[in-house]
Parts: sequence; structure tokens; C-alpha cells
Amino acid sequence: MSAETFTCADCGKTFPVQTSGGTGYARTADGKTICYGCADIRERAELKDRTRPFCAYVSSDGKAVTTWTGGRLGDVISSRPCALTRQSFTHSRGSFRSVRVRDVHGGEWYGRGSPGVCIKLRACK
Repeated sequence: MSAETFTCADCGKTFPVQTSGGTGYARTADGKTICYGCADIRERAELKDRTRPFCAYVSSDGKAVTTWTGGRLGDVISSRPCALTRQSFTHSRGSFRSVRVRDVHGGEWYGRGSPGVCIKLRACK
């Protein structure tokens, strides 16, 4: 365990800086240091803005979308194979899927990607 610590700018708690598997903190666009829990809260709040695409991770089992730290953002409500139209080092032809997601606020999104990989979601109209 590292002797170095940081204080979350959102919740005010002090945490040790992790030395393996991530740092334990995130940086905001304005340079603040926040803990993973507060970063997840901010990500869930950003889902309310349905005017822009949103990037999330499809869980390895393909049943949920999460933040990069693993915080739940929503559930995959439908998933079907779709055509991979170009060569990809990230996706295989067998794993590439079209997904529809219901976020934690009840909004629906769609996107294409593979389990365990970042996916760009767009709001359903």
C-alpha cells in the first residue's frame, strides 16, 4: 500500500493512492482530483444530457454498461449480432453486436460494440 494519499474534491474523504490496477482517483476536466465513487456519480449525472453521444463500457458478460471503474450505468435490454464492416483489432466478427441500453434514469440508448470494450451510445428518440 502506498503512503501517498489524495483528498477527493467532491466528497472530501482522503484515500490512499493505489499502486496496481489503477490509481484510485480520476481527474476532472477542470483539474480536480476525485475518487472513483464520485467519478461514477458524475458519469451517471452526465447520462441526463441526451443531446450528445455517451461513452461507456459493455460488461464482459454483455448484460450491462458501466463506467471505466465498473460503476453501473444501465442494463443491456437487447443485443443482436451485426456486421463488422471493416477490419478491427478490438472486435471480432463473432462478438460485434448492436445493443440497446436502458440507463439508470430510464432513458434508452443504442450503439454497437463488443463485451468488455468501450462503446459509443446515442440516445434513442
